[in-house]
Amino acid sequence: MKMRILTAVLGLCLLVVGASEVKAQDDLEWRPRLLGIGANFMASEGLNEFGELSGGGWGFTSGVTWMPSQTSNFGARLDLSLNVYDRAHHPTCLTTPCWMKGDMSITNGTFQFGIGPEWTISRGPVQPYLFATAGPSVFYTSLGLDWLCNEGNSGSYCSENYHSDWGIAARTGGGLRYHFSEAFGLNLGFAYQYHGVRKYMIKGDLGLYDDGTVKVDNMRHSRANNLSFEVGMNFSMPRGYIRERMPF
Repeated sequence: MKMRILTAVLGLCLLVVGASEVKAQDDLEWRPRLLGIGANFMASEGLNEFGELSGGGWGFTSGVTWMPSQTSNFGARLDLSLNVYDRAHHPTCLTTPCWMKGDMSITNGTFQFGIGPEWTISRGPVQPYLFATAGPSVFYTSLGLDWLCNEGNSGSYCSENYHSDWGIAARTGGGLRYHFSEAFGLNLGFAYQYHGVRKYMIKGDLGLYDDGTVKVDNMRHSRANNLSFEVGMNFSMPRGYIRERMPF
């Protein structure tokens, strides 16, 4: 509930601040943007039954926006998001007798890819924006040995997937970018992620037994939507940027 209130308040504040700054920066309007790249840390909260079971999560988002016209503030956005909504650690013996111990981790999360429109309301240092994307997403549950993965190894002994549920997801939201220059700025944003009805697991649903077997003890089935708050960096390439730096 706190996350929902925070997201709603943030959204209203960003829109109010953005609207008030648009008029104030008319004389400071920068060159039209050709390309924008964002990288953000994300905190999320599940909604309804999914939220009651899983609580909040964390992850990362990245978006690339291409502005095809120098006279329009509408562009095409491609974004990726990774949300880990539950992660549990289980100490385990790696040898018999138990001379060596390891840490088994169970990770429950979602990965989403989407494409859609973005509206950048102004071109100056303060850039409020709105977006909507849609594309495939997956709910997954994986089991792995932390110390092996942390050493840079890969393979089935490092991590194995025990559940995948693919579907179509939509993501809509907005935010405020504050640019210190035409090329670099900070981003504050919020988003609503719609996944629809999905099958997923939470902490305790994947059973690890003393005889070494792994079994899916429980599978959840409900709507699995969430709200997210994002903070990160944004890099922009204005039109003419490459041409200005060419030696000829």
